[in-house]
Amino acid sequence: MAMVIYGKYPENVRLPEGSSANYMVLRNPKLPGCELIVVWKIQVNEEGVVTPVLDLLTKIPEQALRLDEKKVIEKTPLCFQNLLCVFGIECAIDNVLKAFCMEDGASVTDK
Repeated sequence: MAMVIYGKYPENVRLPEGSSANYMVLRNPKLPGCELIVVWKIQVNEEGVVTPVLDLLTKIPEQALRLDEKKVIEKTPLCFQNLLCVFGIECAIDNVLKAFCMEDGASVTDK
């Protein structure tokens, strides 16, 4: 999954530990110091059912947090969970990238 996303958005996605890492960093070059980190782990239950678990973490400078009067940054991880439920993993990450990193902020679902 990480390599597919990286392949689509190499200027906005970093894989600090390479393709086998359990996280990726999403960044907008126009917003230095602001990063979103997608972390994943794989859970396997007693019956052998495999479930991916993804979380979105924010790394935002304190100054930017003070300017966020509507608490958008605070709500971002929960909104990401909602996107995962509705659109699935790849489309959810695509939508976050479009909103956070791209010029027009267009959603993948707008295509």
